[in-house]
Amino acid sequence: MLNTFLKTAALALVLAAPAVEAREMRVSSFEPPQGFYSSKILQAWIDEINPKLSEGNAFKLYPGSMLGAPPAQAELVKAGVADVALVVPTYTPGLFPNSGVVELPGMVTTSAGGTNILNTLAEEGALDKEYADYKIVALFTTPGYRFFMTGKAVTAPGDLSGLKLRSPSKFGSTLFDLVGASGVSVPAPQVYENLERGVVQGAVWVMDAYRTFRLNEVAPYVTDTRFTAQPMAILMNKAAYESLSDADRAVLDDMTGRATAEWIAGVVDATDAEIEAAFRADGKVTFTDLDADTQAKWDAALADAPAKWLAEQADPAVAEAVLIRAGELGGK
Repeated sequence: MLNTFLKTAALALVLAAPAVEAREMRVSSFEPPQGFYSSKILQAWIDEINPKLSEGNAFKLYPGSMLGAPPAQAELVKAGVADVALVVPTYTPGLFPNSGVVELPGMVTTSAGGTNILNTLAEEGALDKEYADYKIVALFTTPGYRFFMTGKAVTAPGDLSGLKLRSPSKFGSTLFDLVGASGVSVPAPQVYENLERGVVQGAVWVMDAYRTFRLNEVAPYVTDTRFTAQPMAILMNKAAYESLSDADRAVLDDMTGRATAEWIAGVVDATDAEIEAAFRADGKVTFTDLDADTQAKWDAALADAPAKWLAEQADPAVAEAVLIRAGELGGK
């Protein structure tokens, strides 16, 4: 009798429990649908995770800045306008300060190396404060940025003196100052036009952007300096994550974090190498590779970069600890 009562009570509790509402979850990308991160990363992740979710729950990509401009992506997630978004932390100076440590020259060569830095920092708690409002899907980086120049190849730092260059970030402009150049903020879709018109004489960027935006047509000189790199993040709204069933949260947990970031880094690095090899084989782009003596000149010119980066941080003591730890992990 007691056993029957307990079973009936348990069933009543289950029936009375509020159902988890199934819904479409919006994934925001500032790239167009055919863009690298939209198609090769976000859509691939969506296609992998959706079949594993409960019926009715599904992620859907909203590309091309449909939900908001590139600098607004982090706020879109925090506000719940997007459930997930591709975020460039350096687009919002001050919001993700310690993630920007990977911008320092020499810190990152490959996405795999930069991704290890960010994930190790996150696992050790150094990034807890800046990502406190989000569920982290993945933290990763670009490969090191090369120089793309219009008029002539760049070899030594002095070759940049007096030039205007498209800057990837606020700190990117600080780095240009160290080598006598000026940084100009230019949205990605407008870089081709600004190079063609001579508004800027070059840019630092990744090979995927070089191909996507056909920059080889206007900037046929590539210098393999790996001058800087950018942190990247895929972030999820915490309330959206917590509203999911236990089973669906478990699916998310299996497809977020270091393992997902390392998968992304592998795709990024493979694509970067493939594109560079294709342009080298084509022979229409001039590549400049630096020898040890020339690289030493760049290192000397940029020696003050760590101090400049620390000077821009709101909490220099915390930033210095991050810098030291990243330095131990970096250069790969």
